[in-house]
Amino acid sequence: MTAPSSSDLPADLPDAPVESVVESFEQRARWEVIAHALREDITAGRLAPGQRLPNETLLAQRFGVNRHTLRQATQSLMREGFVQVRHGSGTFVRELVLDYALRRRTRLTENVADAGERAAREVLDSREAEAGAWAADLRVGADSRVVLLTTRASVRGRPIGLSVAAFPLPRFAGLPERVAALGRITPALEALGVRDYMRAKSVISTRLPTPDEADRLARPASQPVLVVQSVDVDVHGTPIEACATLFAADAVQLTVRPDEGMKG
Repeated sequence: MTAPSSSDLPADLPDAPVESVVESFEQRARWEVIAHALREDITAGRLAPGQRLPNETLLAQRFGVNRHTLRQATQSLMREGFVQVRHGSGTFVRELVLDYALRRRTRLTENVADAGERAAREVLDSREAEAGAWAADLRVGADSRVVLLTTRASVRGRPIGLSVAAFPLPRFAGLPERVAALGRITPALEALGVRDYMRAKSVISTRLPTPDEADRLARPASQPVLVVQSVDVDVHGTPIEACATLFAADAVQLTVRPDEGMKG
């Protein structure tokens, strides 16, 4: 790493030997590298939720740093929500159990934000196909064309949900590209003229994931998943999306919350 020149430093910076400036930059690089490595251990499941991190002596030996540098890394992870310090017990990977509300306006971003977290959505696959089994929920013919969009939702880098959704064509042509660019479905729908939409149906069940589903959720195939089959409609009651979402049962708790606007 190149040390800053004297012209790059603020005029009011106290005099300090060049060696100390270089050292501070190198120290910062070390703790960032350590934080990145531990973050990857957590998101990959090598450090599981609730698990205690190795003690400072072992971590310092692993990374070849002093405890001060190590504490900078763990403090960074604590600010990001990956770990929590229990005084007298050590540093632990934070449990990730989200209370996901199924309501009239079910939105991933809002649900996760209510839990004090931030969600990321990535597009895994998209293709056009016949409506087939999705036809009844979308109220279209079985041979009508739809765009199938497979996405994965993650919190703190850990997958929590895997969705396959069908959107009728030609109304939603270009939707996958918009979701990929925006990272969210709601603004992508808005860009295609859907100003608001509501949940018309949610059916909850549970089953074991397929090997591919388990791999995409970074969970063992022996661990059941929660399945939500849902239908969303626009303000005119026209179906815009039929979806099957698999939630990691160890990370998500589903709650049905009727809104004021819902009538029996």
